[in-house]
Amino acid sequence: MRSGWLRLAVVIGVAALALVAFGTAMAAAGGSSGLAAVVSGWTGGREIAPPRADPQQGQSGTSIQADKTAEGFWTRIITYDWSLSKSASPDALTLARGESGEVTYTIVATREKVGESESAGVRGTICVTNTGEAATEGLAITDIVEYKNPPDVTDWTPFLTVTVDVSEKPSLAPGESHCYDYEIPFTPLAGVTQYRNRAHVTITNHSGHLGEPFGPEPKAGFSLPDSPTVVEVDESASVSDEEHCPAGFTCVPSETGPWTFHDSGSVSFHKTITNETACDVMAELHNVATLTEGDTGETRTAEAVVHLTAPPCPVGCVLTYGFWKTHPDAWPEGYSPNAMFFLSGKTWLEVLWTAPRGDAYYILAHQYIAAVLNVANGATPPPEVSTVIDAATAWFESHSPGVPASSPEGQTLIHWAEVLAAFNEGMMGIPHCENVEAGPATPPKKGAGRPETPPGLEKRPATPPGLENRPENQPHQEQRPETPPGQEKRPETPPGQEKGKGK
Repeated sequence: MRSGWLRLAVVIGVAALALVAFGTAMAAAGGSSGLAAVVSGWTGGREIAPPRADPQQGQSGTSIQADKTAEGFWTRIITYDWSLSKSASPDALTLARGESGEVTYTIVATREKVGESESAGVRGTICVTNTGEAATEGLAITDIVEYKNPPDVTDWTPFLTVTVDVSEKPSLAPGESHCYDYEIPFTPLAGVTQYRNRAHVTITNHSGHLGEPFGPEPKAGFSLPDSPTVVEVDESASVSDEEHCPAGFTCVPSETGPWTFHDSGSVSFHKTITNETACDVMAELHNVATLTEGDTGETRTAEAVVHLTAPPCPVGCVLTYGFWKTHPDAWPEGYSPNAMFFLSGKTWLEVLWTAPRGDAYYILAHQYIAAVLNVANGATPPPEVSTVIDAATAWFESHSPGVPASSPEGQTLIHWAEVLAAFNEGMMGIPHCENVEAGPATPPKKGAGRPETPPGLEKRPATPPGLENRPENQPHQEQRPETPPGQEKRPETPPGQEKGKGK
């Protein structure tokens, strides 16, 4: 009887062990958990089921492969900073309408070394490819610098470990690749010449390793250079210039530059400023230079300002010396035709009626008298004309007639006369009185003001040369024909009154 119970106990025990083994196998294979629960009851309530994968990760993962590059570097970095200044000479111009002036600009670029440092280490890329059929999860890259130093250190020994930034591409789709840059600076180990760089690339959903970081470890050896590579930051700079020409003026050239500087230096250039239309205004010409540093792109600016003054524009109108010569009654108040003309021994009017005959004194005097009378009559002279009038006045105060036009002094007087003639003939911006409607009225022509024979020329023919056929009529009537136009064939006796008709 006892032996029967013993056999029964042995059978039951073997059956229980078989059930436990079967339940464990089923659980490991992902089968139903009901059997495991039953088996756990046999152990007095202690959980003996194997851990199950996180349902959020699924039951299948992906795979990756990786490769890397490594290049040792030793760099000496020199950093520069730049400053800029600019000046203009002259910094002020007075330009009447039609006048031009030149401005010289000088730009000075100054380079200064502000820093120097050295750096050594390893840099490269780690390229990862998703070779599976699911997107990667938990991508991480750890990079380790290792070294050997036989015979003291014969195995690759970790020296420095860093984490590579993967935020640019934290997950790779199936079949996608991406390369991650890295740079690890370090102080070289004394006496060590053998270095290696090892990357540990992991994901948390690698097939066969779900839920744990797993992946390849690409490696690449590198060495450090024997001497540093010099890198100059902002070693060069470029400068360009731009001007803002005010209204009414032109500035040529309108743009200049750019110039490239590799060290401190300067550059000068010229601009021609012309007053085209401005009258009675003050303006500012702004020229701005801009320096751009070669590497960082930082900019510096410097400005030069030229103050421009445009005087009131000329007004009035002008008349030639021929008009003033024949219209002494129209001379402006304060100027008498009978006043003595400096040291000439003749009156102003007599000088006008004197033929030069190669005497530069009278050639200048004719234009001088007309210019002076035009200014007194309301015509505003350009600065060049005012300068010549002043110079001629001073010369007449100490000289008499008899200056050959071909002499050096005579040539100077001829040049002055040409300037004044251009003014008197309306070719210097002041119009001729007969050609304008605005401005001062044409001086009155009262007639009978000119003597039949000019004073001091009593022995001269009564009629000036070239006017022999002019009838003795009132001014404005010098060339009027005796018979009105259209009546040349009118009979002396009105029609209908022949032979006493109409008596």
